[in-house]
This record gives sequence, C-alpha cells and structure tokens, in this order.
Amino acid sequence: MRMPTLLVASALLTTMSAGCEPSEGNSERPVHCEVIVDAPDEAEKSGKMQARVRFSCDKPGAETLTLKLKLEKKSGEEWHTVSSATHTVKGMDTHASGFDRQSRQLEVDCALGSFRTVVDWSRVSRKDTEGDNLVSGVKRDPCKT
Repeated sequence: MRMPTLLVASALLTTMSAGCEPSEGNSERPVHCEVIVDAPDEAEKSGKMQARVRFSCDKPGAETLTLKLKLEKKSGEEWHTVSSATHTVKGMDTHASGFDRQSRQLEVDCALGSFRTVVDWSRVSRKDTEGDNLVSGVKRDPCKT
C-alpha cells in the first residue's frame, strides 16, 4: 500500500514542477520585451555625453527589436534632434539574464543645455508587432557633475 502512495506523490510533484519551468519556443504567445530609456549623461568622463536605451526580451528573444534612438536638445519651447541612430537586434541578442539588460547608445561631444533621450521601439515576435515611444527625463548640462 505504501508503494502506490509514493508513486502517486512522485507523479504529482513531477507534474507540478514541470509547470514552473519557462518554455522556450513552444508557445504561440509573442515574447515580452522590456525597454527602458535613460536620461542623457556623461560617457565615462570621456568629454562626450550619451543617450542610452536598455532592453531585455524573454527567451528565445524577439525576431527583431528595432530601437530608433535620439538625443534631443531644448531650444526655447521646442525640442530638436542633435543626433540619432537606429539599432536592430535579433534573437538571443535581445535577451539578458536575470535583472541584466542589453544596451545601445549614441555619443556626441559634451554641450551645455537641456537634453533628453527619446526612443521609438518596435518588437516583432511570432507574427505580432508591439512598440512604443519613450521619453526620458530632462537633464541639464549632462557632462557637469
């Protein structure tokens, strides 16, 4: 009588724990991507300022993650693009483990004024497209400490 009870308990535990493992590609659901935009800052005391976007997608990664990154400067009441770059990342290059994030940036010479980072992003995964426009906080004179 003891043996069937152990077998049932073992089967139940195996079934329950299998549902806790993340699936890698078996689902029809699009992968989730998290995209974070950072306010401009100085690029490691290099005399340059950087605009940066950080991201991570679930395994197995997005088919494509397109990041249109812009550094903007305020002039009066208007924002003007100082520099821009487009990055396209694919597959496992869109994934980072744990709380880590991948990042892409652009750099320009330091300048005075009010700056912000803007990113338009889009993700393609399993015939689904998702995207958004993100704007960082404003940073005045990013290279001054």
